[in-house]
Amino acid sequence: MPRAKSKESQPSLPKLTSETDIFHQAVRHWWNSKQPAGAKRSAGKQGGARDANLHGKTMDGFAEQLRGFLVGLGVKSEHIFLGGHLSTAPSILPSYFRPSKNWDLIVLGSSRFHPAPGDEGDPVLYAAVEFKSQDKSIGNNQNNRLEESIGNAHDFWVTYAQSGFVRQQPRPWLGYLFVGNYKEDSDNKPVQIKQPHFLAMELFRGKNENTDKPVFAGPSYSERYRLFLKQSVGARLYDSGVFIVTDDGIAMKRTNHRIPLAEFGPANFLRSLKAQILAHYPGASIKPNTLAALI
Repeated sequence: MPRAKSKESQPSLPKLTSETDIFHQAVRHWWNSKQPAGAKRSAGKQGGARDANLHGKTMDGFAEQLRGFLVGLGVKSEHIFLGGHLSTAPSILPSYFRPSKNWDLIVLGSSRFHPAPGDEGDPVLYAAVEFKSQDKSIGNNQNNRLEESIGNAHDFWVTYAQSGFVRQQPRPWLGYLFVGNYKEDSDNKPVQIKQPHFLAMELFRGKNENTDKPVFAGPSYSERYRLFLKQSVGARLYDSGVFIVTDDGIAMKRTNHRIPLAEFGPANFLRSLKAQILAHYPGASIKPNTLAALI
């Protein structure tokens, strides 16, 4: 009779000492993708941050990490779509206020034109994720990022309500993943808010504060993103969000990013996605020795 394997011979799970380890490689890829393709740029190139951002896909590391996590939950790789508009199997969904929206990652079974072996019936959308990142010109670009994120989520849920995704059950899960270049000393640096006609919302000006002036020092840019996630998840625009900050001072270190608010850290984000998949994806199960088994 073959002898049972001892505990010592069993494969061990990868060790995670903290949430900063979960997306370590993804953040490393984010930084590496921003490096110029060559040491020199020709005069005809755009140069600067724009040129660096065009070199490589900055969020591919996060996409691959999520793909691996989903496969660890038993999701077929053919049901995970990551492609852009030019891909043979893009992660495009219908939209209510425009023809379509290319989400960064979707989990979808029984695609009408890209089915996996064994698929049958109408398409089933299980999850979609929006990636956002911010590096340069934070003051100028933050409002644009937030407006895009709010608009995309609103469009998603109106499309769902109007049966744009065919089925109403299961309700799809919508996630938001953000990584930004914020130096630690800027976390609590106030940023000016103007209120020339009406008072700013209490969340941003403080209770019974800043009611007697048209301009005041409000939350930092980092804090504004934390407030955005709290409000958007609370309003069910997104089911879960993750907020990661990094800076060039820690980019190449083992701990290369920070989690300003544990509530919106990678572990909670992945747990929420895991619950959706285990509840609704047929045949979902946690594979041993995967990230899905640790979270």
